[in-house]
Amino acid sequence: MRIPSFPIARAFTLVELLVCVAIIGLLAGLGNAAYQKATSSSRQGVEMSAARTLGQALQLYIQDNDGTILPGYLDPRDSRVADARNDKGQPVSPSHAAQRYPWRLLPYMNYQVRGGIWVNKLASQIPDSDPYRDYLVSLVPTLGMNMAYVGGDSRNIQAPGRCATRINRVTHPAGLIAFASGQYEDPNYGKMDGYFEVKPPTGSSSSGAGLATRYNGKAVVVTLDGHA
Repeated sequence: MRIPSFPIARAFTLVELLVCVAIIGLLAGLGNAAYQKATSSSRQGVEMSAARTLGQALQLYIQDNDGTILPGYLDPRDSRVADARNDKGQPVSPSHAAQRYPWRLLPYMNYQVRGGIWVNKLASQIPDSDPYRDYLVSLVPTLGMNMAYVGGDSRNIQAPGRCATRINRVTHPAGLIAFASGQYEDPNYGKMDGYFEVKPPTGSSSSGAGLATRYNGKAVVVTLDGHA
């Protein structure tokens, strides 16, 4: 009687096993890179949406104030500082937080702090119960204002004609950046994806203070005509 023969199962050699591990690692790396890119694109889309909201609010402010552009930073004696209210209808506290632009623009955004002033990680980084919330809203909005050239800054004297304070004196609003992605390093909260002002590059520096190029070397911007 003939006994049937069966092929002997061949085990992986060490080399083949290492090759398989390398291929799996490569595929995992590619998958992770694709995931990171998709996540970054999603965050950028969310910030772009907030930027458009900010741009629309800026246009409403300009229309409501007879062509005057929103000031970036007010003198503490300006009545608009004391008149500012937070999203609960209460005076902004501390009052000097209203010197920065956010609490004076928020009424034109239906007081949309989360999803408007704060997006992505920043929107969940600071709880509503934080006693310094009013201050932080003013200090670290996702988008900082280019107040050296738009709106003005009472802390610095701008040269005549350098800073746009009225819309009818700007010949090309679409070419002038009003807001851009900001960043700030806080000793208590760590790195925060926001800051109330962005400064243009000066001297040998290729990037301005407060400016964040967090999307593959690019920043989200809003021009003075309201487009993002």
